[in-house]
Order: sequence, then C-alpha cells, then structure tokens
Amino acid sequence: MMTMRSRPAVRQRPGPFVLSARTLLLASGLLAVALGTFILLHEFHSGQVDRVYTIIALIVGGVWLACILLAFGGVRAAIFGAGAIAFVEFGVTSSSQFVSGAGALGTLVKHEGLPVATVAMALVPACAVVVNSAAVAWTTARGRNPNLRTLPVSLAALAGAVLVILAATDSVHRADFGTANTEDGAFAAAVTASLWLLGGIWLARVRRTGALLIALATFIVCYPFVTLHLINGTSLSEIATASGVIWAVIAAAAALLAAASLLVALGMLALSVLRRKPTASAGAEPARRGA
Repeated sequence: MMTMRSRPAVRQRPGPFVLSARTLLLASGLLAVALGTFILLHEFHSGQVDRVYTIIALIVGGVWLACILLAFGGVRAAIFGAGAIAFVEFGVTSSSQFVSGAGALGTLVKHEGLPVATVAMALVPACAVVVNSAAVAWTTARGRNPNLRTLPVSLAALAGAVLVILAATDSVHRADFGTANTEDGAFAAAVTASLWLLGGIWLARVRRTGALLIALATFIVCYPFVTLHLINGTSLSEIATASGVIWAVIAAAAALLAAASLLVALGMLALSVLRRKPTASAGAEPARRGA
C-alpha cells in the first residue's frame, strides 16, 4: 500500500497594499521613467542641460528601467536600485524644477509649454510611490492585502491626486498661488498629491496612518481653496473667464473631493480611537474573574 506524503503548504505573507508591492513598483516605476524622460528631453530642447548631461541621464534612465523590470521578477538588488534611483530622481527634480533660478519650472514652462508643469509635478508622487513600494517589496514582494473595504477611499485618493496636479497646472498658467511664487506653489501641490496618494495606498493595512496622511493632504487642499477662491483672491468665475470652464470645474472638484475625503479620514481616526477603549476593558475583565 502506497503512502502519500503531504507537503506543508507555504503560506504567503500578506502585504500592506491592495496590489502586490512588485506590481505597484512596476506601474509607478514605468510611469516615473516616462515622466522623467519627458522632462529631460524638454530641458535639453530649452538649453537648460547640455548633451553630455542628457546622455548620462538617459543611461541612468535605462538602468532604472532595467531595475524596475527585474524588481518585478523579485531580484532584490534590482528592488534596491529602483528605489535608490527614484529617491535620487525625486531630489534632482525638487532641487532643479521647484527652486527659483535659471532652470526653474516657470522658466521651463515659458519655453516648452504648460504640459511640462503637469509632468514635473506628477513626477514627484510617482517617485514617492516607487520608493515606498520598493521598501515594501524588499520583504513582501508578492503579498497583497485582500481587504477591499477601503478601496473606494483609495481610488478617491488617486483621483484627488490627479485633480490637485491639474488644478495646480492652471495656477501655474495664471501665476496664481497667493503669496507664494510658481515654484513653491507647484512643489506644495506635488507634495500634497504625494501625501494623499500614499495615504490611500497604505489605508488597507495601516488604517490610522493612511487616514492621517489623507486628512493632512485634504486639509492642505481645502484651506487654500477657501482662502484663495471663496473668501478673497481669484473666484471660480474668474478662473472660468481666464482659463476656461473646465479648469474651474477641476478646481471645484478637487476641493469637494478633498472635503469629503477629509470627513471620511477623520471618521476613521475617531473610530480607531473609540475601538481601543472597549478592547482595554475587555482584557481587564478575564483578569478579575481569574482572581
């Protein structure tokens, strides 16, 4: 009589994201490489960088692309390389595009057009997601969180990040960031979009951290909208006259979505605080019965 040996099932470690970390790394990495290449070519066309710098940057971009593809296959050295280059790209973009000077964002927009501003701002959250997903993929590349209850809030965070960048693009066009200059206002919008997006990504596992990031980002969106477009400054009707109705709709949609997400995030934080008190009391009850 033959005996069959059963192999112990290998339980896959769950990850913190709805998507696996390697999938998120691949998607955000390909987007970041495309955006970075777009900015580089426009910098070369406008004369802000020379030919040697462009060639070296393209080689680094090729290495970055290879690391992203290999990281999707689980190569740990490639995961580290993808995250490290994304971190460097974040620093280079922040120190060149969003700082007043010869290579500032406002100067580049004058030579190359308004889409450059959109791409430069979108590159910041893309690099942030690459670094974040690479850090998670180092330990749990394939694991994912099956909890989909927070997926609507995460999708709202993605939509909100896109709307924030589009609304900031129109502000670059009108040079209207209140008392801030174009570079500071655009960088603040890019960081806000990054916080909102990262909060939505982490919400499935680390509920309080994700909700806190969303609450912070959405407050940053709501407060300037009220002060700049409702109380004083440029009204929505003036935006519609200067840029078009669609841009006024985008600004209003970003503010409304931010307000709704802020309420949801505050509700999640309040529930997380209230649920901790019954847990503590429940743990003390068995101790009394045992005594």
